[in-house]
Amino acid sequence: MQNIAGGMMSYDMGGLPLRDVPPMPIHALATALANAPPEQQRTMLGEALYPLLDLLEHESAAKVTGMLLEMDQPEVLHLIESPDALKAKVVEAMDVLRNASQQGNSPADQLASLSLNDNLVS
Repeated sequence: MQNIAGGMMSYDMGGLPLRDVPPMPIHALATALANAPPEQQRTMLGEALYPLLDLLEHESAAKVTGMLLEMDQPEVLHLIESPDALKAKVVEAMDVLRNASQQGNSPADQLASLSLNDNLVS
């Protein structure tokens, strides 16, 4: 990962061609996470999340991935399995990035204050 403006960490996917990798079913990902050491769990979540974000916000996919990986693991899993929740959270993350660039605040701090249930329609 590389350090970027505002103290945020960008999620570096190492140039892997992820579009050719089929997504892991959510139950398989949850099982793999449970069996993985803590230091690998964030990487595994990022590898599942990044391709989805790349489709929604190509230019900011790495930044948004890093921001969303600051959330609790169950919330990130929910975003991976729920396209509507992911889209809503990406909109929030992009708002945070825009506001942070205008105000000089840390986007990670602003996103961390948001709840998974904010702005979601059930």
